[in-house]
Amino acid sequence: MDSNTKRSLLVTVVGVTLFVALLRFSDVLAFAARLVDLALPILAGGILALFINVPMTGLEKRLKQLFRKAGKQPPDKTLRLLSFFITLVGIVLVLVLALTLLVPELVKSFHSLYLQIESNIPRWTAYLSAQDADMGWLMHWLEGINWEQLLHKAADSIDKVLVNAVGAVSATVNVIVTASFALIISVYLSLGTESLGRQAHTLVCAYLKPRHAAGLLRFCRLFRQSFANFLTGQCSEAVILGVLMAFAFSVFQLPYGSLVGMLTAICAIIPYVGALISCVVSVVLVLLVDPMLAVRCLIVYLAVQFIENQFIYPRVVGKSVGLSPLYTLIAAMIGGNLFGILGIIFFIPLTAVVIELVKEDACRRLQANGNQS
Repeated sequence: MDSNTKRSLLVTVVGVTLFVALLRFSDVLAFAARLVDLALPILAGGILALFINVPMTGLEKRLKQLFRKAGKQPPDKTLRLLSFFITLVGIVLVLVLALTLLVPELVKSFHSLYLQIESNIPRWTAYLSAQDADMGWLMHWLEGINWEQLLHKAADSIDKVLVNAVGAVSATVNVIVTASFALIISVYLSLGTESLGRQAHTLVCAYLKPRHAAGLLRFCRLFRQSFANFLTGQCSEAVILGVLMAFAFSVFQLPYGSLVGMLTAICAIIPYVGALISCVVSVVLVLLVDPMLAVRCLIVYLAVQFIENQFIYPRVVGKSVGLSPLYTLIAAMIGGNLFGILGIIFFIPLTAVVIELVKEDACRRLQANGNQS
């Protein structure tokens, strides 16, 4: 079969497939949703493994250097396993430290709020009694209620609540199962990075043309390095923002300065969005202590966050991936609008890779044009 016949046959098959897909579009969407549900644990596990692999690889390199200086060289699998467990222990310790700081402060704040409400109840009761309000309208309203109809509506509402509760329990179970599989898959991916990389390299070289295979492998290498640099810069920026927030709270005499700084640093791992989450929690904490300070807390938090987002973040993170502050901000905005939080996280290193490849292609074209002239 010659190339023209193959091309015509391929175009015909693709056209017929698209026509049938348009006719059964609802079935195609249902099938696609089913595929996404099936692949979701794998995708989530891969993303989690990508995050774990960055500090894990750095620890593995440091361990190799330490053992080399000590005159010992354990197997690579042992070093990889050790670095993996150190990474997990570090993540768990950070989460435990955050919960240790957060939970007691929440309990203390709610207890203080309860004492304030309890002490104000007699004053509120005396105020209502002093008003001598006419409650005749309430009695008239109660007499006009059809209690039988109200009971039927309540029974129907209970049925709906039970159905929604069953659906909520089922969704919760699905989330737990998906998260469990994703965690297990991330462990296997993290520990088997080298073998999986060799297998992927073999498949790409076997099924793609040499030029296309080389381009795809280079893109993957650049993206991995760019993402590692981005995550390192993001962690540095999170620490800077946490220190700035704790300092600002202490300067403006706001409570929970150290707690807010820790919470901000943890949430700021998510670019631009994480700080907003910690802002809401911080304002709620201050609101429980003194409602008048909540406004000051909101103003201080938003001011520090605005300065950090506009001046510090693009320079720290952009410098780590080789992007200018303008490109970093644009990449985060586009990624966030298209894919939410994951878009913000992955679009910055992806933009850095694309710009690097475009620069290389432009240099090659200019050299080729110079040689031709």
